Amino acid sequence: MPNNSNLPEHIKLRYGVRRRRVIPVLVGILIAGVVSGSLAYAAFRQQNPSVSAQLLTFEIVSPTQVNVTWELARGPELTTYCVVRAQDISRTDVGYATVTVAGGSNYEQITYPLATNGQAVLAEVLGCSNSQNMRVPPANFPPGVKIPEQVAPGVAPTS
Repeated sequence: MPNNSNLPEHIKLRYGVRRRRVIPVLVGILIAGVVSGSLAYAAFRQQNPSVSAQLLTFEIVSPTQVNVTWELARGPELTTYCVVRAQDISRTDVGYATVTVAGGSNYEQITYPLATNGQAVLAEVLGCSNSQNMRVPPANFPPGVKIPEQVAPGVAPTS
């Protein structure tokens, strides 16, 4: 195919030879990219629904137990893992557990009796996830301190 810029002007006028428009092609490519990116994000969110947890209250029952209550919003069919901990006045962990919450409803309020090895002054939910691999601070027990055993469905960290 010959280059249209080499044709004489009267041929261009007679047969309507025009230059190609680059802008509409680029806009089409951009729209296609945005649509396919949106579909990919929607598919990712479908496969990995978000989990959110918020501490509602904690009650210090005794020097060896704190009842921690939090709300959990997630996909109803998902097993969820939440990490809770209790700390003493010097911000050292006295209780720490990974609690397994079986699939149920979209919204749940969970109360867990967290066992402690000393008087707690605060409790918190460090995070919840659909997998056991979470980005939460590890247990911070002093060396040589025995980590208290937790009641099911909670599990104390090893060592």
